[in-house]
Amino acid sequence: MKNIFIKKNQNQSSPNSKKKVNFKEVMNMDVKTLKAKFSKNFRKLNKINTPEKKRKVVAVDMGSSMIKIVEGMYYKENLTIDKYITMKTPKDAIVDGEIKKSQELFDKLHEVIKSNGIKAKYATCTNNSTLIINREISIPKVDEDEMDTVVRYEIQQYLPINLEDYILQVMILSEEEINESKKLNIRVIAYPEKIARGYYDLLIKLNLKPYALDVNYNAINKFINCIDKNNEYEYNSEDSVAFIDMGASFIDVNIYKNGNLDFTRMIKAGGNDIDEILIERNNIEINKVESFKAKNIDLEEVFEPINIYVREVVDDWIDKIEKIIQFYKNRNMGDEVKNIIIFGGSSKLKGIEEYMTNKLGINTIRKKSISKNAFNSNSDDRPIDDFINVIGSVIRL
Repeated sequence: MKNIFIKKNQNQSSPNSKKKVNFKEVMNMDVKTLKAKFSKNFRKLNKINTPEKKRKVVAVDMGSSMIKIVEGMYYKENLTIDKYITMKTPKDAIVDGEIKKSQELFDKLHEVIKSNGIKAKYATCTNNSTLIINREISIPKVDEDEMDTVVRYEIQQYLPINLEDYILQVMILSEEEINESKKLNIRVIAYPEKIARGYYDLLIKLNLKPYALDVNYNAINKFINCIDKNNEYEYNSEDSVAFIDMGASFIDVNIYKNGNLDFTRMIKAGGNDIDEILIERNNIEINKVESFKAKNIDLEEVFEPINIYVREVVDDWIDKIEKIIQFYKNRNMGDEVKNIIIFGGSSKLKGIEEYMTNKLGINTIRKKSISKNAFNSNSDDRPIDDFINVIGSVIRL
């Protein structure tokens, strides 16, 4: 498993000065995560990936509303998680995956890390953003030394972006022959350098050693393959299964088949939509919204006015999810999504599993816990569905 952070020059006088990414080198890396690359520490990072080395990491899932932190280690296919921590994200500190208020975020993270006795020195981050581009394209089969040029040319035909502002990774998905011409089907991820640099600088300021920058759908993919693979009672991993992260600002729809990411989309909607209704219509104080939702919202109870308002919001979410699933089906020649696994804050709405199952006609399960046999954990049997992304980011393959 390889991961990319920003390649940084330790002699730079300003954190805002930029060093161009070596796209030739990047093109030949595995796309499953984004490889941590920065000059002085690069040899040390390579040592981390060797089986002989055991390193604890602190992993951070950077959400717009909540930040989840775990401390743990992945070594010789064994995963151990020692600590689970949640903290509220300072208001507007992270917007669409990008750090906007670095000092406020640093102050809060520094306090939480210190008060919880986290000792790990190596750090990973995972997040998602509408600014991260994920595309499958077809290119002519070329020699390795021509790959970067061809990919850059082709991606510019699909996306009118300045590639100097992005870190690119490419993975070959398949090879086919069309009219006696060989083609490569590839997946391209374009990760905004500005966002990656923000996380790198934050970790350095926290006196942590940046190890990896992940994207949530990759973290979930690792979670499925390393932890969730034995949960056949929930779903068959050979089928198309949608893992839906129902967050505060975004709903991430990630479809996996045969243990691999097959399709991903983000919906600009989430728990904040319900919070706004409760604050406006019921005059609920903002710091009491979560407890109010847990006690008073039931999607199966149709006669309470507040449930009617909430159902209207959830219906809009479901309509958008249904369109994504239908698009996936059409794109994949009728391939059906057989199961939906939901997790994240908004998946805790009472009755949402049954409600989505009835609306979509697809078995929907809320991921509440993980088998004790899946990995070593000092979680005291607490539900850890909020930590799926960040647990996955600890795993390095």
